[in-house]
Amino acid sequence: MPLSANDRIPPAPDGASHRGHRMSVARLYRVGSPFNGAELAELDYEQSADTMYFAHLNHAPAKLVRAGHSDWTFSTIAFAPTIAAPTGLSLLSNNPNTDSANSGNAYFPQTQKYVVTAVNDVSGAESRASAPVDNAGDPNDLTLKRNSNQLSWSAAAGATRYRVYKADNTQEYGYIGSTESLSFVDDNIGPDYSDGPPIGEDPFSGADDHPSTVTFFEQRLLWGRTARRPNAIYGSRSGSFENMDISRPLKASDALSFALVAGRVNAVNQLVSMNDLLALTSDAIFKIEGGQAGYISATDFVVRRQNGRGSSRLSPLVIDSVCFYQTSVGNGVRTLGYEFQSDSINSNDVTIFSPHLFRGFDIKAWAYAQEPRSVIWAVRNDGKLLCFTWEQEQQVWGWTLCETDGLVESLCVVSEGAEDRLYLTVRRGGKLLIERMAAARWDDVADSCFLDSAVTFQFETPQAVLRNLQHLEGRAVSALADGGVVAGLVVANGMVTLPEPARKVTVGLPYSATIETLPLAFQGQAGWTIAKPQTQAKAVIRLIDSRGVKAGPTDATLEPLRSRSSELPGQPPALMTGLYETYLRPDINGGARMVVRSDDPLPMTVSAIHLDPSVSE
Repeated sequence: MPLSANDRIPPAPDGASHRGHRMSVARLYRVGSPFNGAELAELDYEQSADTMYFAHLNHAPAKLVRAGHSDWTFSTIAFAPTIAAPTGLSLLSNNPNTDSANSGNAYFPQTQKYVVTAVNDVSGAESRASAPVDNAGDPNDLTLKRNSNQLSWSAAAGATRYRVYKADNTQEYGYIGSTESLSFVDDNIGPDYSDGPPIGEDPFSGADDHPSTVTFFEQRLLWGRTARRPNAIYGSRSGSFENMDISRPLKASDALSFALVAGRVNAVNQLVSMNDLLALTSDAIFKIEGGQAGYISATDFVVRRQNGRGSSRLSPLVIDSVCFYQTSVGNGVRTLGYEFQSDSINSNDVTIFSPHLFRGFDIKAWAYAQEPRSVIWAVRNDGKLLCFTWEQEQQVWGWTLCETDGLVESLCVVSEGAEDRLYLTVRRGGKLLIERMAAARWDDVADSCFLDSAVTFQFETPQAVLRNLQHLEGRAVSALADGGVVAGLVVANGMVTLPEPARKVTVGLPYSATIETLPLAFQGQAGWTIAKPQTQAKAVIRLIDSRGVKAGPTDATLEPLRSRSSELPGQPPALMTGLYETYLRPDINGGARMVVRSDDPLPMTVSAIHLDPSVSE
């Protein structure tokens, strides 16, 4: 597990050593956060471009907005439309037909009531209703010819047009028309009461109404689980993430809210956006999908309980069409994916072959690195780092324990060029370091890094003294100097001295990479070989760009694979690629196996191991 504490940098102009950029002393921009360190484990977040939304049970919904490299702002979300309502709405009754001579005793004046909203056609946002206005002091009979009501108002910033609503002998408003001007004439237009103005709504205003999980789905921002309603889910208006307004009656684009109802109270621990919206609760998995229209709306959606066990509060990972989550009971990791045969979401346990890595442990944080190896990196609550290899198309997967001389506290993955690079916070010797996983791709072995907490130096002229290693003070370290291995170095006063000067040197904590096959089991003429005495005299290992590889039937009988061929004296051995045969010391046991190890800071990639066993009948 090569963890590099520094980036490579160009050589110093005078040929002196140049230490890479330590993450702990990089230039940082700091901004105050409403969350303290103890609350971060329960903090859920979702990002859209330069805006990140946060959910925590003890805080009102918040967001972090990046306006520039040095302009970041935390703020509490004010749930409201992005456009303000018109102001100054006034009403003038125009009623020339008011006497019996002109109207023939058919004049029945009524009070009309109006509100106006502003609309931005670019964003699709509609404001809340303006302050209402009526003509109670001068009622009008709009059923008579030439009688009308004249409305006027002040412009609203950002408005491209305005919608007018009327309440006629009722408390509800209905749509009567729109205009791009600042006035409107009502000459007895019948209100459409199926289309009412937005009504201001903020379901998170109370202290017990703060949501604890958040996600995006189908142009809506979804929130879930409050202290008052742990099984509730809330959705914003379509296309307006910070708008929870509704209408009467409800429109399809309105904000929505509902509760997950099952045999138990299902606290919504996570919301996951896939082909459908998944609600991962403390007891079960629920799928929320659209109704007749095929998409979720305030007026049409369906909630169904799926196969699967309850989820913990750890944020799930969505990889391709599969969701990974940690169970609420048992500390296992399961997947969720659509199954055609049952037309439902199916759940599988991906820790079934390595339960010992999870028994009694929780995952604190994890992240997915797609390129180049498609792996999930996970931090256990004891500070150990797990790696899960995942190739869905090939049905290849497995867990690996990556141990380092320190405790990993957190991690994240950042895409850099053609690779997804893993960043970790690691506590070593009382110091908290920010380290980055070394690049998996390199052109020359001298450019590789297979050391922990490593620093890379590059010089114009060869140098033997390496400085600025204070974070490894007093530690035994190894080095890869111009492709050659140097072991047994000890850092003193932040320095080490190489036995020979070198131009490109990587120094760090050494570790061993070990591969051990399972006991060989196959069916022969006399039945299965399980539990029968076995020994192997020969093995063939397929290597790719490897060096410093040792192999044997047990840890105590490892021997180096011969690697030198046509190299000149003084040159490091060339990388090994191909089939390499080794004759093993006899070791009789109940199952032929192979141990392959690299103790040096060198690359080792094993693609296949072939054994030639002898089985006693």
